Amino acid sequence: MISLRHGRVTLALHPLREGTGRALLCLHAVGGSAHDFREVARLWSGPVFALDFSGHGDSSPLRGGGYFPENLAGDADAALARIGPALLVGAGVGAYVALLLAGGRPDAVPAALLLPGAGLEGGGPAPDPAADTISRWEDLGAPLAGCDPAVRRLERDLRPPEYAEAFARAAGRLLLAEGDFPQPPWWKAVRATPTATPVPGDLVSGLARLATLSID
Repeated sequence: MISLRHGRVTLALHPLREGTGRALLCLHAVGGSAHDFREVARLWSGPVFALDFSGHGDSSPLRGGGYFPENLAGDADAALARIGPALLVGAGVGAYVALLLAGGRPDAVPAALLLPGAGLEGGGPAPDPAADTISRWEDLGAPLAGCDPAVRRLERDLRPPEYAEAFARAAGRLLLAEGDFPQPPWWKAVRATPTATPVPGDLVSGLARLATLSID
């Protein structure tokens, strides 16, 4: 395990496979950890790393519990600073983080594979004026095993489609899984951009497509 610092958080970056060629950085769903990607080590020919986001797995919690995908994108950027440019595979909220990083750092992330999982939908595209936002923020629900209880806020952040679309248009290549799962408005907006390509929804097929991309 490699320990990294992102602000006041100590992050756990797990090398899953050594090798030469394109590096792959794996980003898990809400309530998950790097261990969710152990299978990837036998599916990818190059080096493979998996990150525990703040408040998950072996990484320390975020003081104050203000978890947002943008914080996690900073976690993943700290991992890139250590390993160098890499392709991304993200599940659930990790897919949304992969989008943010691919659009924000196209120099370091030439392509990303986005998969379904916990936290994919977030809290919707816009505020609900009838909702009690204070109670929604404070009521975390049942804690997730091995996680800071406050990470459940990653299931409630707003994700406007136009915001996601801007990152998608700035990205290099995005592969979006197809399948029978709820596709939130931000996902549909990304899918309609010229940088996005639909791929089979299983991990094996998605990684195979990612490995064959021609990237300048």
